[in-house]
Amino acid sequence: MRPPALSRLLPVVALPALLLLVGCGGESGTRSETADVPYQVGSPVSDSTVALVVSSEYGTDTLSAQRYQQQVRMSMKRQPPGQQSEDRMQETHRQLIRGFARQHALRGEARAQNLEVDPTQVNARLQKLKQRYETEEQFQKQLARNNMTVDSVRSLLADQFRQQQLQRQMAENYEEPSSDDVTAYSEKNRRIRAQHILIKAGENAPASEVDSARTAAAALVDSAEMEDVDFAELARRHSQGPSAQKGGDLGFFTRDRMVDKFAEAAYALSDSGDVAPEPVRTRFGFHVIRLTNAGEPMDTTKARKQMTKERRQQAVEDQINALLEDATVRTNPDVVSAGLRE
Repeated sequence: MRPPALSRLLPVVALPALLLLVGCGGESGTRSETADVPYQVGSPVSDSTVALVVSSEYGTDTLSAQRYQQQVRMSMKRQPPGQQSEDRMQETHRQLIRGFARQHALRGEARAQNLEVDPTQVNARLQKLKQRYETEEQFQKQLARNNMTVDSVRSLLADQFRQQQLQRQMAENYEEPSSDDVTAYSEKNRRIRAQHILIKAGENAPASEVDSARTAAAALVDSAEMEDVDFAELARRHSQGPSAQKGGDLGFFTRDRMVDKFAEAAYALSDSGDVAPEPVRTRFGFHVIRLTNAGEPMDTTKARKQMTKERRQQAVEDQINALLEDATVRTNPDVVSAGLRE
């Protein structure tokens, strides 16, 4: 059996942390006017072998064009072919940039705080990595393919533990939700049940196809709002989605289980039997939505637990964004298509 690539064995540090800090100092830049990013955008990179350069008070990290392109390909493979639009491609690039900059900031701040790492933890994780290989020779060959040594892997693992420790500290800086907050959250995140009719129109569909789908969906809204009309039968006859044979029934779901626009429209309906007044466009096409059960608020104990988890996560992201405010990201426009300078 072929041994796994080392990058797959280090999921948290695979992309950015394979790169060592290569210097100090930063450079001035201007914030992008079109992309909502926490960092500053510097001058373009002209070196064809480099995709990204992130500079801050913590030093400078550089990501090669080769590794960056590998990450883009891996990310795009996870997306359905019909949904690979230019906007989605740009979003993929922005996420990769943010991930690289994020780890730059976390690694730098963890080192700046002199966070200690237990060597036994590092050694235990290293031994776990080695166990994925049949022999020591296989492990050493994989290190060589990645231009790494045992010491460099140990250093990366130590950085990973420091970053995790830092994020746990950051997560403690959150605001405890009040009883009123929990009540509002439990109502907002109640489980509801709905039916829908989907008329497909992908993100890359030609304008004529989009207009045709919109017109068909609008006509179905009118039909669904008529008295004595069986919505389930309409769905079986017209829906192009997988729930068509079930009369468009989606079962019970929570807000986070649906794409934002669909969830917004469904949760805006108040009474069972209500139909959204307009077709809802998502990346799948146009939806005709009918509420079948307005549901009940989320259990307040569960709501408090989930709300606390979300606030802890947001506290981490807010503090990372603050660390990135003085960071400058430079990209190679021939490699990175993030639309940061448009």
